[in-house]
Amino acid sequence: MCREYYLHKRHGGIFYVEFINPENGKKLTARSTGEKDKFKAQVKAELWKANGIPTGRKRTPRSIEEAAGIESIIKVIRKSELNANDALRIVSTLKIMGLIDIAAVPNTGRGAVIFIQFLEIFWDFDKSEYIQDQLAHGFRFTRGHAKTCHRLLKAHLKGFFGDKKLNCVTTDDLEKISKQLADKKLSTSSRKSIMHIVRKPLQWAFEKKIIPENPCLGLTRFSVKNKKRGILTEAEAEAVFSVNWNDNRAYVASLVALTTGARQGECLALRRSDIGDETLDIKHNFSRTDGLKCPKNGEERIVPLQPEVRAALLDLLSNNPFNISNPDKPDYISDPFIFYSLLPDKPCDYKVLTKGFHKAMDGVNLMYLEAAQKQGKEKPEIMIDYKGRNIVFHSLRHYHCTKISEKISGELAAKGTGHKSLKTFKMYADHIEKKNIREIGRAAAQVFGNILQFRKAG
Repeated sequence: MCREYYLHKRHGGIFYVEFINPENGKKLTARSTGEKDKFKAQVKAELWKANGIPTGRKRTPRSIEEAAGIESIIKVIRKSELNANDALRIVSTLKIMGLIDIAAVPNTGRGAVIFIQFLEIFWDFDKSEYIQDQLAHGFRFTRGHAKTCHRLLKAHLKGFFGDKKLNCVTTDDLEKISKQLADKKLSTSSRKSIMHIVRKPLQWAFEKKIIPENPCLGLTRFSVKNKKRGILTEAEAEAVFSVNWNDNRAYVASLVALTTGARQGECLALRRSDIGDETLDIKHNFSRTDGLKCPKNGEERIVPLQPEVRAALLDLLSNNPFNISNPDKPDYISDPFIFYSLLPDKPCDYKVLTKGFHKAMDGVNLMYLEAAQKQGKEKPEIMIDYKGRNIVFHSLRHYHCTKISEKISGELAAKGTGHKSLKTFKMYADHIEKKNIREIGRAAAQVFGNILQFRKAG
């Protein structure tokens, strides 16, 4: 009578059993009995022979004949010259049978790239398939954003993932990096931005069938509560625009932002041709990385221009050393920037506007302090705490939105300020009603008349 199994020791002194396939007499894969005593190992082997061999995580008993059949299938698969399509059919069949719930993609080798290298290319403006595809389909994507992603990638992610490959990144990895970022005491807004650098490429790789699953599925979303920007009171605004400014470019840009709702980059992008008789063309935005580009929401607009602000813009333009009328010269010569720098093809740095605005508020605080001292007080009752209240250059746009919404409808005001949706503008306005650009101009004249007249008188 042929033997039905063999027992032998392996590393650690554990006995393994090899059952014999009753159909062809060949040994099946060795299985650990977990016993170091030969008699106990033999007893366990006899029990398995009679009741079935425990298999899988649930240790479900399977007869020797059935186990032999499965091993035969596996051996056939290993010996067969399968291609990618064959492998996918096998996985698909197992999924249909309800035996697995995983997905599979052809092994093109793209998933085996080092994950950090994949991220670096994904966020490279010139090399990224994703970015080029976005641009080809009319979506906005700036070099500045790509540069920011690279900076955050280098600062927070490179050391964590090391040499891990793209197709080896798991949900557990992402949960760990998310916790690690939380331990650094970063704000939820910062953590969300950093995790976006990981999540978007993984989602894209899954959609392009580079990896079989998206490990981002099931991750908890971030609840972001950004610190609100503060705005000046009406009295503070009048005071700020009544003091002497250290840089006229900062004063005029702040005046434009206050009376038209233009963004900082939109102010910097203004050129001579944008100044109309009664309107200002907001056609571009300017950033240090991308240069001239479309306004934030990709749409040009026309805003009413108050006579006093137009005069201030033209006066500033007259001081631009590159303001030369010559149609044969490049655009930056024939159509110079209003907020000029030492270079003819670039406006001044945004810091000129930011620092100028801050110093104007410092000037107001000094004025308040001197007035208090004359009254015999150590400190003034009011000061502009622009750091504590988070009053920045963009706050001038917020001031405009707040004040203009008191005079005209939210829908019209949103169009004038270039808000993409009324929902965003509704932080400052509540009503929807269609009017026209002249109404915005009349409302602006009423709202900002005190500031403009006060400055003129001063």
